[in-house]
Amino acid sequence: MTETGNNKFGWQIVRSATMDLDVGLAMAGGSFPRAGMTSDILPLQENPENWKVEWQVYFGNMGWFSSVLEYAGFLAGVLDEPDYSKASMAIRRMTLESATSNLRELISTIDVDFQPGSTPEDTLIQNCIAYRKFGFESIRLVHPRDQLFENRMVRELQLCLDVLQGGRHHDLFWHWLDRFYYGVYEKWLESRLPYLAGQEQKLITMVGASPGDGKPVNLLWLPDVNPALRYPEIKKAIDTGNLHVKFWLEPFGLADSFTLLPGQILLSFAEPGQIYENFQTYTKNLAGQAQALADPTRLIILRLIRVLSMTNTDMAAYLGLSRPTVSIHARILREAGLIHSWEEGRITRHEINPEAVRKLFSELESFLDLPPEKQE
Repeated sequence: MTETGNNKFGWQIVRSATMDLDVGLAMAGGSFPRAGMTSDILPLQENPENWKVEWQVYFGNMGWFSSVLEYAGFLAGVLDEPDYSKASMAIRRMTLESATSNLRELISTIDVDFQPGSTPEDTLIQNCIAYRKFGFESIRLVHPRDQLFENRMVRELQLCLDVLQGGRHHDLFWHWLDRFYYGVYEKWLESRLPYLAGQEQKLITMVGASPGDGKPVNLLWLPDVNPALRYPEIKKAIDTGNLHVKFWLEPFGLADSFTLLPGQILLSFAEPGQIYENFQTYTKNLAGQAQALADPTRLIILRLIRVLSMTNTDMAAYLGLSRPTVSIHARILREAGLIHSWEEGRITRHEINPEAVRKLFSELESFLDLPPEKQE
C-alpha cells in the first residue's frame, strides 16, 4: 500500500482481500456469465460441485458482485488489507456488538446521528445504510435514493451479519471460504502477480502526482467507462479534494468498479480489456435474443408451438398472415435459437426450444442483477 500525507488531494494504491473476493466468489459461483469471462479467469470456476451448492446457499439470490465481504471488511476496519488471513481473522472474530461499536465511531465523524433500530441487527443495518448514503449525498450524487439500492444493501448486510462471530453461518461459511481461497484462489492470485505489478507501475506513471504532494489527482488517463469520469459529481469531488482517492489494485481487470464512502472512493482503473469485450459481445447476443421476442406475432408463434410442432401454413391460417411473412418470423426465432425447424418433404415444421427460452429469461435476470425484494 502506498501511504499518503494529510493532504486533501492525497491518493493511495490499495489492495483489498475482501473486495477482491467478492468479485472472485461471484465469478467462481457462476453468477458472472461464463461467456463473458476470459481464459485466465475461468480457473476460478474449477471447484467441486458441492462447493457450488454451498455458494447457492449464501449468494443464490444475489447478483454478480455482491458486497458482503466488502461490508464485513469495512466494519472490521480491514477494507484496505491485502492479506486474506489477516482480513478474514479480523472479520470472523467480530461480533454484532463490536461491529456496531465500530460503526458508531465512524458515524460520529460525519453529520449523521446514530439511530437505534427495532433490533440490534436492524440498528447496524440502518446505520450502515445511512453512512453509505451520506457518502453519495455529500457529493450530491443522487444514486442511492432508489429503493432497490437500499434493498440490495439490506440483503448483503444480512448475510454479512450471518458470518460474524455468533452468526448462523459463521462456522460453515468460513470453512467453505477457506476451501475456496486455499484450494483455488490463492494459486490463481499468484498467477496474476505480474499483471498486478504492471498495473501498479502504469498507475504510478500516469497519475502525474506523488501521494500527498498537494496537487490534484490526474484522472484524464482513465478509460471513459471509469466512474471518476462517468459521474461528474465524483470527478468534481476528487478535483476539489472532497474525495480522497484510493486506487483499487485488483486482479480481474475491472474498468468501471468503485466503492464510495464518506470522504473517500476506492476506484478500479484498468483499461477495458478482453473481459469487457467478451461482456459486450455477450450483451449483444443476449439483446438479439430478447429482440426476437419483441414482436407480438413471434410471441404468439412461440405459444402456438409450445406443445405440438406446426408448419408455416398452419400458423399462417391461424394468424391470418401470408406464409412468407410467417416464414420470416420463424427465421428470426430460429436464428435466435428459440425454436427448432426441420424439413418434411416440401414443408417446414417448427417447435419451441424450451431450454433456450428458459435460459434467456434466466440470463436476463442475472444480467440485470436485480436486487432482491425487501425482506421483512
